[in-house]
Amino acid sequence: MVELPFQQPQTLSQRQNRALALAAVFQATQLTHMTAISGRQSIGDSGNFYLEQLIKASLNIRPTSNQSCQTLDFFNQLADISLGLKTLESSITQPFNPAPKSRLPKLSNAKLPMSYAMALLQLEKKVYSNPKFVEIIEKSQQKILKQLSFFDNNYTHPSILANLAQTYVDTAGQINPRIMVRGNAEAFKDTAHTNRIRAALFTGLQMAHLWRQLGGSSWSMIFSKRKLLQDIQDLARLQYQVV
Repeated sequence: MVELPFQQPQTLSQRQNRALALAAVFQATQLTHMTAISGRQSIGDSGNFYLEQLIKASLNIRPTSNQSCQTLDFFNQLADISLGLKTLESSITQPFNPAPKSRLPKLSNAKLPMSYAMALLQLEKKVYSNPKFVEIIEKSQQKILKQLSFFDNNYTHPSILANLAQTYVDTAGQINPRIMVRGNAEAFKDTAHTNRIRAALFTGLQMAHLWRQLGGSSWSMIFSKRKLLQDIQDLARLQYQVV
């Protein structure tokens, strides 16, 4: 028997769809965190791959509510969100233990991807309740989709990242309190670096909107952690099938 990447599962349940969309939010915030602490260093081919998948999806998520859509309508396969599934699972299962002997990351670092995610879920409601911001996002999506043909469909081209970053600044960046990203202070002086961070945050905003469209709510997430964890683990197992 050979294990092959799972391409397209049977129709996911509504709960699984929500869990996968939430995992995509956490993928975006994990990439935000990784980029912020890496300074001028690259987050690697793997990180770039996961960011590219989020950008592709975020350019196609529209403001119109559509609870009948599948999260995988915006991705090629479950493996595209595997970083998010791992990050979300860790946020649920690993207590933030600051004890010196703990093998877990330090308190400040362990909490950051989750705190960014929670902030994005709150920002998404404010952004998408403002018609002006919705219009900015829609126009930006159209502009970037046209631009891609000039950059050989390179979704992580500096110009594409710059436009995504500006869209974030013009929408979520106008709302207080703003997300304060912690990382390499020297690196934040580099415009290309901050553009990548803001682009990642924009994809997280879009994933949060998809999660909301699928019926996600902060209260249900907080009080249904056991069900959410089960859904995440089921989705993680679905990434591969035995043939």
